[in-house]
Amino acid sequence: MIEVRNLKKHFVTKNSLFGDEPEVIHAVNGIDFTVGNGETLGLVGESGSGKSTTGRLVLRLLEPTSGSILLDGKDISTISSRDFRKIRKDLQMVFQNPYSALDYKMTIEDILIQPLQIHKIVPPLEYKTEVYRLLDLVGLDKASARKFPHEFSGGQRQRIGIARALSTKPRFIVCDEPVSALDVSVQSQILNLTMDLQKEFGLSYLFIAHDLHVIKHVSDQVAIMYLGKIVETGNSEELFNRPMHPYTKALLAAVPGQGEHKLLGGRRLEGEIPSSIKLPDGCAFHTRCPYAMDICKESIPILTEREGRKVACHLYP
Repeated sequence: MIEVRNLKKHFVTKNSLFGDEPEVIHAVNGIDFTVGNGETLGLVGESGSGKSTTGRLVLRLLEPTSGSILLDGKDISTISSRDFRKIRKDLQMVFQNPYSALDYKMTIEDILIQPLQIHKIVPPLEYKTEVYRLLDLVGLDKASARKFPHEFSGGQRQRIGIARALSTKPRFIVCDEPVSALDVSVQSQILNLTMDLQKEFGLSYLFIAHDLHVIKHVSDQVAIMYLGKIVETGNSEELFNRPMHPYTKALLAAVPGQGEHKLLGGRRLEGEIPSSIKLPDGCAFHTRCPYAMDICKESIPILTEREGRKVACHLYP
């Protein structure tokens, strides 16, 4: 349904105060992935790896520097804003922070009616009925429609955010760390809600998170992202049970109880993610990789099919 080809997003910064040369932030640096109908692709990586930027690029909330985004085989990355508005209702987003994602001056009814008006989803006489239906879908009662966002808890606000995303009857939703700001006790409720809605409406998700337990729970396929590039992709169960890329192993080793010694062969992952302004030569991960070789410092590995998945690493020539 969604296919991304060699997608890039570079931000140019300029310090006019001191007259410095412009710097280029390589937020997304050439990635490829697909999301099938009714499928969930989990996108994992540390903060600063480019996950959220990727989600916003797919929805054209940010304009890509280069590359293609295909919806049902049609390139939507270069069409005009006017043409894109016609398909906007098919592509929606659930934002990370439920406290800032909703306008505090609007009632929940107004928040949910707005997309119905813009995209002409139902006739005006059916607005209230549709609002009540959406609230019921996400487990809230009719009385919620007359309240303001500040009257709800974080979990309830995220349910309202999901209801707003569903209001246009979309086919594809980007979930940008939708449970990271919520209590652990509430996270499972929201995750189960998204999975139930997917089964009911045949939705496709790009699910962005840094919590591997969450990704394993909701994803069919998983893509591991590091410094603007995807370093490993594969079936969720296979990837978690038998990781190949050292960065994937390091992420899993960081989960309590997984056993760093076993996954990394007794070696430790050290250092922090480098700056996306000045990328390391060769493999971007070689500055932290416990298995780094000379070739890793010179040559960028290509994402290649290996044992039923794709991995970009010189350990698998």
